[in-house]
Amino acid sequence: MKKHSDLYFTVDKAFKILLENITVPKNTELVPVFNSLGRILKDDVIAQENIPAYDSSHMDGYAIRSKDVTNASKKNPIVLKISRSESTLGITPRHILKKGEAYRIQTGGYMPLKSDAVIPVENTKLIHNALVEIVEPIEKTNFVYSIGSDIKKGKKVLYKEQVIRVQHMGLLASLRISKISVFRKPLVAVIPTGNELTDDIQDYRKNKENKVVNTNGPIISSLVNVLGGISIDMGVTPDDVGILQRKINHAIKNSDLIITIGGTSAGKQDIVKSTIDSMTSSGIIAHKIKLDRGRVTGLGFVNKKPIIVMPGPIQGSLNAFFVFARPLISLFSGQPTINVFSISATMVEDWTCRKKFRGFRKIVYVRLTKIKEKFYAKPVVGETQSISLIVNTNGYVTVPENVTNLFKGDVVQVNILPGYSYVNDIQFMG
Repeated sequence: MKKHSDLYFTVDKAFKILLENITVPKNTELVPVFNSLGRILKDDVIAQENIPAYDSSHMDGYAIRSKDVTNASKKNPIVLKISRSESTLGITPRHILKKGEAYRIQTGGYMPLKSDAVIPVENTKLIHNALVEIVEPIEKTNFVYSIGSDIKKGKKVLYKEQVIRVQHMGLLASLRISKISVFRKPLVAVIPTGNELTDDIQDYRKNKENKVVNTNGPIISSLVNVLGGISIDMGVTPDDVGILQRKINHAIKNSDLIITIGGTSAGKQDIVKSTIDSMTSSGIIAHKIKLDRGRVTGLGFVNKKPIIVMPGPIQGSLNAFFVFARPLISLFSGQPTINVFSISATMVEDWTCRKKFRGFRKIVYVRLTKIKEKFYAKPVVGETQSISLIVNTNGYVTVPENVTNLFKGDVVQVNILPGYSYVNDIQFMG
């Protein structure tokens, strides 16, 4: 493959070339149904039984034979003998209802054989706890939940590549499915680089002039986890080609995607690019991306596995995550399409892109608020390394290469990211 490390690539072109040079894993595993939330189904699910399994009652009351009370009225009350048997939830019906008999039944209880209607307990009069008086006719199937009326045996109830939600777990369990085949969560190795970094916050307090707390690594790892991946913390890595190469080799063997943070620049001091270029079966696909901010983001691969080389400043790291890592995690999780949840919001201020990057894909951070039933987005701009800027935002707008301005009153699509986006104390979970 021809390397293009000295050229600027559009986001779309760089991502397309990356996909052509990697293998998208489609590994699957069996997981307990109640541990399957958010996972992607491998296969269609076909109901192997009816729900309900038998005719069931909608109400607490009495199961009866409707023809026994055809002539019931206030002037002509019908008295039925209460059966000694009564329903027990989940027990297969065996009792055969006799003529002139009523059968105590609970909501959800299975109907006795030969019965065809239920009368609610509040519409009856109990006599000596042995008889029940009925003063109106009851239609056949009254308050009866018929066999298979919810789900019929043989029906396709869930589809392959569908995201499992909480209600799906309940459905699967109701169908007596204890384990389900899903796509395995992608393993994502995160490697923060830089001699100045430390994971020890206390160490930073002691050595403020020499150390910087590694914040981007945990931020990116957390986003990986909330999006359905499993992050692997490779630890702070010094600017040493040998050490970085060993870590990347280890990550290649134990993960599906590698993310490095820092050690990338437009100049000569690019430790990550140098390391990847020195490895066999590897290559930097793009070293300069038309992305503002994040133009020194790099994309590469080793042994058909992708590497995203993220800039050190927080905005650059997040932008690279939004446009490259987020869609890769979706694909590797088994989703057939890359879906990013967004909501429509009205801009409350003008925004103009930086003149130097007019032809770039832009990420505009916004403060999203909800007033009554409408959402509003205020652009928040500042230095690329500003963590306080990120703190003051809760969504982002992706601006195409050919758009240079957003104006007050424009309706934009604000992208929502789990763990990042809150509006009026409500967290959006995608």
